[in-house]
Amino acid sequence: MSELLNGIFECLDINSGTGLATEDNLQSMTSFQRLFYTQVHEKIGIDAVYFLRDVNGIAKVPLIYFSVIQKYDAKQVAELHRLSWNLGEAPLLFVVTPDEILIYNNYETPQVIENGNLDPTAGIIETLSLTDGLVSQQLALKKYHRSLLESGEYWRQSMTRFNAQNRVDATLISNLRIMRRTLINQISKRCDKSKEIITGVVHALLSRSIFIKYLEERKDSNGETVFPQDFYCNFMESAKWYTDVLNSKEATYNLFLTLKDKFNGDTLQVSEIETEIITQDDLDELRTFILGNSELESRQLTLWPLYSFDIIPIQLISSIYELFFHLSDEEDEKGTYYTPLHLVNLVMDEVYPWEGEYKDISFFDPSCGSGIFLVEAYRRLVCRWMSQNAVQAITCDRLNLLLKNSIFGVDINEEAIRVASFSLSLAMCDFLDPRSIWDKLSFPSLLGKNLISSDFFDEDKSFNKERYDVIVGNPPWQSNITEKTKEYLKKVNRVIGDKQIAQAFSIKCSELCKQNGIICLLMPSKGLLFNRSDKSRMYRANLFSDNNVLAIINLSVYRKFLFDHASGPAAAIIYTPKREELKQPIIYCTPKPIYTIEDTRKFSIDPTDICRIPHDIIDDDRIWKIAMWGAPRDLELIGKMQSTFAPMASFIEENHMTTAEGFKRGNRKHQCYDFTGLPLIEAKSFKPYYVSSDELPIVDFHDFECVVKNAREIFAAPHLIIKQSHKNGTFLSEVLDYDAVFNHSLLGIHGEIEQLKYLSVIIGSRVFSYYHILTNRKWLVERDELEAGDIWQTPIPKPNDAELTEACNIFDKLVNSPKENYLLEQFARNMYRLKEYECYQIDDVIDYVYDYFKNKNRSVSFFRPSIDNYKLYYASLKGILTRTFGTGMGFSGDLYFGNAPLSVLVLNVEHSTTKDLNVITNNDQLNEILLNLDRSLVDNQQMVFVRRNLRIYQREKIFIVKPAQRKYWTYSAACRDADEIFEDISKAWR
Repeated sequence: MSELLNGIFECLDINSGTGLATEDNLQSMTSFQRLFYTQVHEKIGIDAVYFLRDVNGIAKVPLIYFSVIQKYDAKQVAELHRLSWNLGEAPLLFVVTPDEILIYNNYETPQVIENGNLDPTAGIIETLSLTDGLVSQQLALKKYHRSLLESGEYWRQSMTRFNAQNRVDATLISNLRIMRRTLINQISKRCDKSKEIITGVVHALLSRSIFIKYLEERKDSNGETVFPQDFYCNFMESAKWYTDVLNSKEATYNLFLTLKDKFNGDTLQVSEIETEIITQDDLDELRTFILGNSELESRQLTLWPLYSFDIIPIQLISSIYELFFHLSDEEDEKGTYYTPLHLVNLVMDEVYPWEGEYKDISFFDPSCGSGIFLVEAYRRLVCRWMSQNAVQAITCDRLNLLLKNSIFGVDINEEAIRVASFSLSLAMCDFLDPRSIWDKLSFPSLLGKNLISSDFFDEDKSFNKERYDVIVGNPPWQSNITEKTKEYLKKVNRVIGDKQIAQAFSIKCSELCKQNGIICLLMPSKGLLFNRSDKSRMYRANLFSDNNVLAIINLSVYRKFLFDHASGPAAAIIYTPKREELKQPIIYCTPKPIYTIEDTRKFSIDPTDICRIPHDIIDDDRIWKIAMWGAPRDLELIGKMQSTFAPMASFIEENHMTTAEGFKRGNRKHQCYDFTGLPLIEAKSFKPYYVSSDELPIVDFHDFECVVKNAREIFAAPHLIIKQSHKNGTFLSEVLDYDAVFNHSLLGIHGEIEQLKYLSVIIGSRVFSYYHILTNRKWLVERDELEAGDIWQTPIPKPNDAELTEACNIFDKLVNSPKENYLLEQFARNMYRLKEYECYQIDDVIDYVYDYFKNKNRSVSFFRPSIDNYKLYYASLKGILTRTFGTGMGFSGDLYFGNAPLSVLVLNVEHSTTKDLNVITNNDQLNEILLNLDRSLVDNQQMVFVRRNLRIYQREKIFIVKPAQRKYWTYSAACRDADEIFEDISKAWR
């Protein structure tokens, strides 16, 4: 049977070097691989796990479980799928029998059929025969080849198959939310206690129940659970399960008391108010939930019996519980914020990766919530200790010691602190066998010692006296601060922007960190990087001067993948307290989603997403947005525009124009009849360039909040009306020769009609959109509109009379023929004195960057390149390199492309330059060259398909390997690659 499995591995081109974990390579695995593989092997019976590696070759993300069974058994196969779904990690399960491979989707919910058994067809993707010969087997498995999995092409091709809403985390969140809401509402109807008290009681009951279910379902190799035989009979005659004990309140709370005495610690404490509030009806409701008999919420809770709490990752349970502390009554209905596991892993990898030497170390989370970061820190700490001490098992005493000496947290929410203790207790259990949990484990008391309920800015609390090695967490994002926070900021003489309390956390964390320690916080990216108020700028300046900022990971583009709703874009900042001046640049990384199921569990980081920001330009507000979407040459072009041309505000002032936003109805407290009967311009039906007054509605209302008393001229002809939101990346405006009014979503400028038409032409150009894509603090970060101040700051060329006349002629033509905007584009580019290559840059940003942001997975960025795309890239690359190195060095090119996810351009370094690109469209040759390059990498890492976008230098040849997607084969990509090739070769010559 092992030969059969090895044959499958060979067909998939996977082995221990490319991320495969089996019993045979246990000792060579990374710590994370070993922990994960051991747990799934023991808990589920998985024989092998294939992991996706990161760009450093470290196995990180489980992709496929392999399980070998002696013969097909419907019950066994369905159970394997159920358990794999509960684990919530690898999306694929290969069940291998002597005759076939059954391939399952682990993101598809298991189903129960009429006889009460699991449906063995639920989640099945396909069944492949193993009796048709090796060639047929290879063809059948081709779609799961390592090259397609590592490059992400498999997930793109299978986009509709995998639905994150059916994963265990999504369904468990939904189920817990329903249970929580139902119990709170049921208790509230009969109890006069506050909502806060009732909510705390319900959370405690649910936490305790999950812990008991974990103990009940955790089994050893002999099928024995944590509890001794007939344990539940001690509380109720003939009781076999927790749900049996729930039939009696007395028995239930006797069970709780016994477990509290057994395990000590904080996890199983029962308050007097809980025993007073909870009735048998509540326990009956809880029992119904757990058994899956509830008719509520369209029978959604029938899923409950499908959960296995010994299989569901401990850190996932902790992460899900975090959402309870952010739920308002409204949010309870529609999903809310919690910290996803892959975001936790991203943060932890920056400060405490799985691999490394074990040392006594202290972790501190200043806003620990349910303890998700502390749980992950603890798991890694334990694994490092086990690896360094070369042990396969760890004692209860050692687990206790590591926890008490190393894990610390604060949260203003007392209930959150209790759940953090619960989460850490569960994490301890996961390192122990069932018998040790019952016979030897006693939980440490953490509340008030390691875990403190307090305002982080309360200077009198004991945690202020300590200094910590690693500070990590996700501080609150509200724009309001406590009195303690105000006092602290005054004491340290620091300011924060927009009352962002997360910024105050970042200041104090630096104070609590050891001099050789490290901090990583998740923060709102707008305040950290993009807001430009005086206080925001001062906060940033102090942050960079008071600390050594090592890296910033801007996660803004992932906003909708990370949080359900209502949360702004995020960024992770990694820094240390300042000891000495560091000269190395700040690593700035902006991962971009690839819009497949992968985005819900990992961050896609391309080499083009990473840049190094020199310290001498970090005070330049533009840099964070330009580096987010553009390249160094874009910084040059934006700088050229700003230094060459004055802002529009100066043009407006010089020409004595009047500007303002339109009226605001808002609270409608003021009566004004001045606008009655005037034409009304509305944003939703805005027509560019010109609209006849006959086509417009008439003002028939007179209630306003603001009527623009000091700038009424904006409503008088001639006037330019600008729509602040764009349409397909273009900003619209119109010039009217009659009086008309409009609301505050539109801007008005009153002035000379020729100058207004000129401004309209500039505003409608790609140059205008390009500038704001790369400089605006909101567009392509969070919102799709410009503020008035952004528009007034746009650099505008000052036209002479001839240029003004030309602009008016173009405008008049566009009124009648709006599609002839090539005239507008040509005029705008001439006005800005753009060179040909700068025009290419602008078009690439609009055609690829904006299109990617707007159309997501349907963007042309992901289309396969045409021959013309490749030829433009090659000609641009060759031209730049030839000009850079001089005529003494020539280049010719061979392009290999086909059905593979990657294309290869071989740049031959010669003494003369061959004009045309040699194109080879042969799949076999392409695959052969890719596999040869894969094997030729340093240390035999086989990383071509993982890195995807890389260059390999050989004697007189440069191999450029990139995904077969258009965004990688543009003019701008050629510029970036040429600059980097020059840098690489220059370094080699030194």
